[in-house]
Amino acid sequence: MKIDNLIEKSFTRISVFKKMADVAEQVLIQGYIPVEGENSKVLGIITLKDYHINHKAEIFNSEIEKPRIKPGHTIFEVRELMKTSQSDYLPVYEADNFIGVVSVGNITDRLIHINKRTRLNYQKVIHDVRNPIANIQGIIEIISDAVNDKESVAMLELSIQSCKHAMDILDDLLFVELDEDKPLVLQPTEMNKFFMECVNEQNGIAFQKNIQIKTEFEQGALVKAIDRKQFKRAIQNIMSNAIKFSVPGSVIKISSKIKDDEITLKIVDSGIGIPENLQGEIFKKFSIAQRTGTNGETSTGLGLCFTKQCVERHQGVIEFKSEVGKGTKFYITV
Repeated sequence: MKIDNLIEKSFTRISVFKKMADVAEQVLIQGYIPVEGENSKVLGIITLKDYHINHKAEIFNSEIEKPRIKPGHTIFEVRELMKTSQSDYLPVYEADNFIGVVSVGNITDRLIHINKRTRLNYQKVIHDVRNPIANIQGIIEIISDAVNDKESVAMLELSIQSCKHAMDILDDLLFVELDEDKPLVLQPTEMNKFFMECVNEQNGIAFQKNIQIKTEFEQGALVKAIDRKQFKRAIQNIMSNAIKFSVPGSVIKISSKIKDDEITLKIVDSGIGIPENLQGEIFKKFSIAQRTGTNGETSTGLGLCFTKQCVERHQGVIEFKSEVGKGTKFYITV
């Protein structure tokens, strides 16, 4: 991504022998003004920042020289130069001839445009990949119904689980990468009832692993405006992890506490815990903290990234405490 089409080439110039006061109007409007010497050659630029620092000085006594860039420089190279020089505008030269200025505003606009275009392509690719995987899974399930020998059934079941894992990854990618830009669909929700809904939908998974979920929600009805779909997924990501990393026969405790206009959900398991060296990684995308569950369950490394993102979009806070071999406690406050 070169900066050649981001160069501003329409501008007025001012003599180096003028005073800073003479550039006030132009700098305030444009953000910068090129400075030329006796031979009309541009010596540098005065920026709005320069004007604020030395607005009473002569221009030739000001810091008009900035790092020079070329049309072949990339956006990221120029952005780094802007950071090191602490200047939002840099002059562009070609064969030692001044040809224009690049601004941090133009670079930011371009990066936003590229990001939006990338996200649209990203969404299309995910949907395009998701559909054939779903078809493959359906075909395998049909075949498995007609197969009797144990070895073939086991292989087909492994294939089905692989398809499901791939679908989970794609679904998490859609939530993490795309839903962060969508406005929240807020609905008034009685939070304790909502938490119970989340638990009920996880009870089946816990039952299959012989894990009991005990609840203790504080009495009282606190209503909050939340995006029910996103917030449910955020909470169930933590519940799912609690089940995944707990041993069969154990208990997961889920409780709530109301204080003023806030409610804190607490999810406690007695599972394998999170090693201290991985605790700073768990909320990162494709986290290196992803591990296999106690029954061999897989992880995408995206669930907790989405959960933190979702909680913070609701102006909430998520925290946790964990100790290897003793379990993990998660706290969500909104």
